[in-house]
Amino acid sequence: MRAPIVGLLLSLTILLSTLSLVTPILNNPETDFQGQDVVISESAQRLLRGNPVYFYGDDAPENARRLVDSLRTKLGIVLDFKELKKSNVKFIGIVTKPTPGDRYYTVYYIVEGPGIDPQREVRELQKISEGVKRTDIEILSARSKLSPLSLQVSYDWNPIGSVHWKRSTLDSAPRAYLEFKADYSYVTTTSGQYWYLVHTVTQGRAMASTVAVKSLETIIDANHPQNPWQQIEDWCPKNDGGPKTVYSYTFQINNAKEGSVSATVSYETSDGYYMKWKDRTSGYESRLDVIHEYYKQHYLRPDIAWGSQLTVEPSAIFSADPSKGMGRTYYLSLDHVVKGTFWVRGGSGAIYTMSAPPIKFHVTVYPWKIVEYDS
Repeated sequence: MRAPIVGLLLSLTILLSTLSLVTPILNNPETDFQGQDVVISESAQRLLRGNPVYFYGDDAPENARRLVDSLRTKLGIVLDFKELKKSNVKFIGIVTKPTPGDRYYTVYYIVEGPGIDPQREVRELQKISEGVKRTDIEILSARSKLSPLSLQVSYDWNPIGSVHWKRSTLDSAPRAYLEFKADYSYVTTTSGQYWYLVHTVTQGRAMASTVAVKSLETIIDANHPQNPWQQIEDWCPKNDGGPKTVYSYTFQINNAKEGSVSATVSYETSDGYYMKWKDRTSGYESRLDVIHEYYKQHYLRPDIAWGSQLTVEPSAIFSADPSKGMGRTYYLSLDHVVKGTFWVRGGSGAIYTMSAPPIKFHVTVYPWKIVEYDS
């Protein structure tokens, strides 16, 4: 039995000797889990003090689950690691920062696939951590380092955290990558609801001239029969559209407690390329589902975008209404699914498509604090 592996980022000096951080929790495989619980508790304390924590190896999902389970009442985003046991996730990093409420701003950095370089991923996690530390968590604006450049938001959104996920997508085409990021923030309304902005970035990258992005599908599913208090309110892009090189959409909430708040999502293709999209979203089922297709411009007909990358940002507003559920149902429960299909050109010149296993995970998102309203 292999010992679980856990790492703690303590300083840039230690960062440069990453391999020394990758040490087993249990030196003796026969030791029971009593000693491990102590280590996890220490990891939790360090994490809440602002020290990034990472897990590397086959046991990374299980060890991360233990840590997150011990902090369920503290984290703004609780990621469900049960399904990750079946995945090829080898690296999980977590960063937190205090907010004015009871919950911590939470960031997950997850890497899936073969050939992971732990030192490189630790450096990437350190960059994420430094960005979070430098930012005033109480101000989420268009100039905030916590707000992606393509997302222009008014000042009143409260940032909850994000999930970053990247993976090598094709075993036979190792130079194709699928990456995903979801940013979560919220406002409260005058009627006592919590409205959540879920801004996503889905990217397909082809790193060789024999591979191309064909299509990307992004799903955000809040259709949980056991959670009747949550529903989708608005989303983008809508309907079927394209060809387009630029897309932009503004969400507007007029009954926010802070007044009118907005968020504008915009994204574009590289020069010489364009995108089309198909909107399969069901408002009744509270499920965003958008497929983007990618093409190279050609004067006669659309062409395959060999060796290029596509970045799209389908996003949505969801509401959680405590009056529609039993108990304090102010949180949001979501399933994320990301799919990528690639063109591949074989040695004989034959062109075929390959679909990568999807990125799939479940999150529960919480506000900083519960706002009480006068009846």
